[in-house]
Amino acid sequence: MRLEQRDARMFVRIAGWGAMGVVLLAVIFREIRGDTFRYQLAFRSLSLKNFSEVWAGTDNNWLFELLMWCLSQFGTDPLWFIMPITMFCIVMLRYSLRKLFGPTDTAIAIFLYSAYPFFIFYVGSGIKQALAMALLMHGYVCLFRKQRIIAILCFALAPLFHTGAVLVYPFLLLHYAFWRQAFRRGYVLVMSTTLLVVCTLLSVTGANQTMMAPVQEFASFADNYAIYFTDAKNVGYTAGFRLDFTLFSILPFAAAWWMRGIGKGLSFETSGWWLNLYALLACLYQLFAFAPFADRFASFGWYLIPTILVIMLSDTGAITPRKTIIAIFSLMNIAMLQFYTGPSLNISF
Repeated sequence: MRLEQRDARMFVRIAGWGAMGVVLLAVIFREIRGDTFRYQLAFRSLSLKNFSEVWAGTDNNWLFELLMWCLSQFGTDPLWFIMPITMFCIVMLRYSLRKLFGPTDTAIAIFLYSAYPFFIFYVGSGIKQALAMALLMHGYVCLFRKQRIIAILCFALAPLFHTGAVLVYPFLLLHYAFWRQAFRRGYVLVMSTTLLVVCTLLSVTGANQTMMAPVQEFASFADNYAIYFTDAKNVGYTAGFRLDFTLFSILPFAAAWWMRGIGKGLSFETSGWWLNLYALLACLYQLFAFAPFADRFASFGWYLIPTILVIMLSDTGAITPRKTIIAIFSLMNIAMLQFYTGPSLNISF
């Protein structure tokens, strides 16, 4: 039996990393277009400048520009920035997961991330946001493990790669405040989910756009963010309250409801901590649902879903739910990759 269990664990690890390897090949050797094409132009432009020129001309994402400049000193082929950044994001993801799980559950999480598009999509297209997401993820893990200094460092660095990361700060602070010992733990999730319901109602009524008007004035300091406050019809995007996005956002809560009575059940200290964080981050999309490309706001919460699923699976201590989740994601992968990621991962050779 032990030999069979060991073989099964080894199979899961090979399958998980094998699936991720296939996706990474597609990411690294993809056709250059869209956001990546704009990064390529900036990459070549930076290679012609010296350090002082780059430093003087950096915008709010100055750490990202300095990284691109450093990489451009080795060559101007897109692979010189695509490959290192892709590998950094995946290595950082794996490092974060290993602080939460053993090798087998880490491999399950890696498999889910290979099948689930919302982190890989940004690794393959919205590169700045992928770097910020990787750092935020590690910050959450360190905060959960009470490694606060490293967590603060990660949270401070993330916006220097992608300024949009500052939007998670209010919700992160709420999460930290709600979780204080001064609160009765049984009410924390109720408070967070109630706030999510309120934000959803604001989105349904359109009041969120009025509330976020001051943010529009703040964001006007950078022209590249103005698109998020233009009329969505001008860019062919369906903005406003979206039932499909809302239903997708509550998947972790549906999974928690299903797993609550399985095995040892879900602990408040582990699964509850992550669900509370996710509930607050999910408010971000509802508050900015009026904006074009609002899924970019939603992704700051969505990309955590595979991690939260495996945390809850590990919390129950049961084997059967793991098999069910893997099977569901394997079947969903075909539809999800074609609908969302597939068009952005055309291999160029």
